[in-house]
Amino acid sequence: MFRVKALEVEGCYLITPTVFMENTCDLIRVFNDTQFNIYGLSTDFKEEYYAIARPGVVRGMHYQAPPEEQDKIITCIAGEIQDVVIDLRKKSKTYGRYVVVELNEFNRDLIYVPKGCAHGYYIKGNKDALIFYKVTKPFNNDHRGGVNWDSLNIPWEFNKDEVTVEEWDNKLAKFEEFDSPF
Repeated sequence: MFRVKALEVEGCYLITPTVFMENTCDLIRVFNDTQFNIYGLSTDFKEEYYAIARPGVVRGMHYQAPPEEQDKIITCIAGEIQDVVIDLRKKSKTYGRYVVVELNEFNRDLIYVPKGCAHGYYIKGNKDALIFYKVTKPFNNDHRGGVNWDSLNIPWEFNKDEVTVEEWDNKLAKFEEFDSPF
């Protein structure tokens, strides 16, 4: 069984997976469609991928615009990240709010990110992070979008002058100047 905890962004959940511990191996169940359906979470995943990111890197805040918007599940298999989700859905009661969670190889938690939210993370510690994603629609570069990571006074755990950020991410509009497609 999964433990599922609703977070401060509507439709966003922290999922603690089932861990089967053995002497030589821990087997971690990250998805079960029956259990996801109990909580009303999407189970129609079309693509999976992983990212390897260096310490001190900030990625985000990314989304995929309609009609190619995605539900996502993200976990950090190795290393540790500060994971952030921003609600971009204009009609949501949590529009403009964000949630921050720690994902790492020790807590093994996952975050469920609903359509209409931007997602990003910061690589903590001193080793690379391996981040695993499941998404309900394949990546489509023509529908790629984002909000500047330095929006909404998000309490990132770093000094802004000491992080590495992709040029594309730095050029994104701040939330306060952003016109949401959701």
